[in-house]
Amino acid sequence: VMPVRKLFQNIPELVQKIKPCFMMSPLSVSYFLEAGKFEFDMVIFDEASQIFPQDAIGAIFRGKQVVIVGDTKQMPPSSFFNKSNSNEEDYDNDDYSDDIMLDSILDEASVNLPSCYLLWHYRSKHEDLIAFSNKEIYGNKLITFPSCRPRENNMGVEYIHVKNGIYHNNVNALEAKRCVSLMKIHFDTTPERSLGIIAFSARQQEKIEDEIQIFRH
Repeated sequence: VMPVRKLFQNIPELVQKIKPCFMMSPLSVSYFLEAGKFEFDMVIFDEASQIFPQDAIGAIFRGKQVVIVGDTKQMPPSSFFNKSNSNEEDYDNDDYSDDIMLDSILDEASVNLPSCYLLWHYRSKHEDLIAFSNKEIYGNKLITFPSCRPRENNMGVEYIHVKNGIYHNNVNALEAKRCVSLMKIHFDTTPERSLGIIAFSARQQEKIEDEIQIFRH
């Protein structure tokens, strides 16, 4: 079986006639598409706020035009995910202030290229899911579409206060217990629905998992 990279090297013109549109990551472009043999009328970057400039150069070089799409309000590329997960000291450290926040290709392009602001937001199933960001981050500039369904329980965003919840030694024990109690309510009332629990630190995740094990036993 011929490797994909070698196959593309042998038939670059035929490949583009068969598939004129390629959807690839920037690094895949550099690896699979030999420079000088592939040229595109347009290269489009999506989620450009997450792409390092050095990773984007190879794809930009292969295009006659470039469109860079992203949100400058999102987190920029970080060195955090380059760390080895085997390094327990780094993994458990909740202070990420030493992680290097770097400019993205979106930041670099916004300096010299013309830009336009997209105003519509349509992806959230309920307007509550975008309302806070729209007000606090986007200055109420986004045009959102109200849900066709009225406000119901277990829809949108709900704030649940944990009384006396204290963040101590990188964990909030009472909050972890509350997560498990909410998990039990979820499975008792809507067992047909899946559930995701998200913690904002590795230590809190482990504490929630410990509370789940205690609950199961």
